[in-house]
Amino acid sequence: MILAGIDEAGYGPLLGPLLVGCCAIRVPDPPGPGTPDGGGFGETALPLPEPPDLWHTLRGIAGKSRERTGRKLHINDSKLVYTPDRGLKELERSILALAGAWVGKIDSLDALLAAVDPQAAPLLQEHRWYAAGGDEKFPIEADATSLRLMVHALAAEMTRLGIAVAHLAAKVAPERYLNRMFDITRNKSSVLFSLSAAHLDHLLRTFGEQQLIIHCDRQGGREHYGGLLRLMFDEWSLVVVKEEDGYSGYELRRAGHVVQIVFREKAEAQWMPVAIASMLAKYLREALMGRFNAWWTAQMPGITPTAGYYTDGMRFLTDVEAKRKELGIEDGEMVRSR
Repeated sequence: MILAGIDEAGYGPLLGPLLVGCCAIRVPDPPGPGTPDGGGFGETALPLPEPPDLWHTLRGIAGKSRERTGRKLHINDSKLVYTPDRGLKELERSILALAGAWVGKIDSLDALLAAVDPQAAPLLQEHRWYAAGGDEKFPIEADATSLRLMVHALAAEMTRLGIAVAHLAAKVAPERYLNRMFDITRNKSSVLFSLSAAHLDHLLRTFGEQQLIIHCDRQGGREHYGGLLRLMFDEWSLVVVKEEDGYSGYELRRAGHVVQIVFREKAEAQWMPVAIASMLAKYLREALMGRFNAWWTAQMPGITPTAGYYTDGMRFLTDVEAKRKELGIEDGEMVRSR
């Protein structure tokens, strides 16, 4: 069984990239319909068995709350794991431990970006402020030695439980790329869904016959997704399970296989793969904004950094206006049009 999640970071800001994260965790098939212990799939798709609660399953190595001893990873909605005052340490530790358990050692931010989004590099190269500085530290805040130990501990615990990180990915959409997409669609929520849809497509193609359940956070306030899913995956038959306030559930069926897709409010707090997707997206955005601010500080020493959200983003644009003109940086390169 594959439990997957999709979530974004950076949908609202004026400056910086939009990130859409994706995580898929492989767990042992629970007994029930469609499993070896409960009967195989025939020509008619059978309901998927009840999935495990990964926070409960992984309680020996991960939890929803920050633990002072550091024995467990903090995995939850990224807004609870990271705050500007607390810093990146907790968020970075969890994401790099999961990435390490997935692909092995990650020794730079560029290596992490290449692992989760092979298409990110050329898009980021269109912006001078996203190049790595010569003094860039990695990990940014986490202790490298304790992180290595946590990677080994997480990998060992997952192996013991028969669990594995099957997929960890992100769609990195920096400013120029976003503005091009806005020009084409004229709709911000459509851009967000198209980035999420790329993850959905990969999950369906890779894991669609492996008892796949996908949960996604609500996409830009959208409530109904059936028409979009039917258009995207026309080789699958679509069943609308439920559409109500805060929850939209669907099933895709083909050749005796069924995939569950759920869009829900506050999915990060209810489905661990969504929390991980949220944390990955947030970590990458904060790391890239760190490069953004470092580059601008080199151009204008003493300038106050920005997180890129609207009010402070406008302040920042005012502060750098003269330098931006001097450097020939146009609005479409740096400022989101929507």
